Amino acid sequence: MQLRRKPSGVWVVDYLDDKGRRRRVSTGCKDKREAQKRAREIVNGIDVPPAPDEQPPRPGSAEAKGTTMAQLFDLCCKGQGPWSPRRAKSQRTIASNIKILSGLIGSMPITEVTYQHLRQLQRDLFARGYAPATVKRKMDAVGRALTFAEEEGLIPVRPKMPQTEVDNIQERILDEAEEVAVFAAIEKRVKAEPSRQWLRFKHLIRFLLDTGCRLSEPLQATTGWITAHQGEPVIEIPGWATKTGKGRTVPLTAAIVESLPYLRITAVNDRLFDMKPANVWYMWNTIREDVKAQNPKLNIDDVKLHTLRHTCLTRLLRGGFPLHKVSIWAGHADVKITMDRYTKVNSGELLEGAGILNRASAGSHLKVVSA
Repeated sequence: MQLRRKPSGVWVVDYLDDKGRRRRVSTGCKDKREAQKRAREIVNGIDVPPAPDEQPPRPGSAEAKGTTMAQLFDLCCKGQGPWSPRRAKSQRTIASNIKILSGLIGSMPITEVTYQHLRQLQRDLFARGYAPATVKRKMDAVGRALTFAEEEGLIPVRPKMPQTEVDNIQERILDEAEEVAVFAAIEKRVKAEPSRQWLRFKHLIRFLLDTGCRLSEPLQATTGWITAHQGEPVIEIPGWATKTGKGRTVPLTAAIVESLPYLRITAVNDRLFDMKPANVWYMWNTIREDVKAQNPKLNIDDVKLHTLRHTCLTRLLRGGFPLHKVSIWAGHADVKITMDRYTKVNSGELLEGAGILNRASAGSHLKVVSA
């Protein structure tokens, strides 16, 4: 690797890529220190500008007409593509989606893809047993790839995408008896398997229950996220780690604060919960089985990790916390999302309204005259 400075002051890096080709790539930086950092990223394969033969085919060319969906997915992962490492965080998820989608629609030329083909792809995904939300995410990925093809001039217009209906309303919450049973089961695992991450898992479940965070957020949390606001402990979640791209501050309960010394001392790579989502899910499935084995009357098979988030937000609402504040706490893009997904008013809860009106009319002198 060698850095050279152009007359414009911008530094470029010369190096051999993984195919042995000599590359000269602009870092886009005039500051040498920043250029050195950017150069290392380029050489290590992070957001590498595509080589001439990796550029999207020219619009209207024979190459463009013959581009398949699999090749389009590959182009999306390079250069300025929507799935390049610098523009998309979940590279593992992207790779998994590409493998699945390429097996179903990868051989089809992008110029021949129609709404009917996409509708069939949607049916094929459902036939494989994927949940509606998973099908929607995969179809969204196809839609984003086709949008990129349209932007690059590879297709004249993106075909219409079929809609995937997803029921996001969460009804299930963890009740008090189930919560006690869950932590009792985890405690047993902590004692029986001390070499595994059961203690960290225990603190993670408490964290999810008491903050209402999505699982991805604490799994990215570092010790620096824990701060104080007006003297009270909080976690500052940066925008890049959230689903909506907006950062937020969430207060921490006494139970979470009590776990912080352990989490800080045992942090790996400065992460409070250095665990992979797959491992967390495996451990959660184990606990669900343990709860059922220890108390056959309790069945939490339908309790997902996201149920813990819903439980937290529902408890806040039932405790009288204002709806708009719960929306901010949850990190929802709109308070309507909180209203639609996390509130369910039943007729019993409406009875207090009659009491309010009775008190308001108590001093009225109006008389009802019967006919």
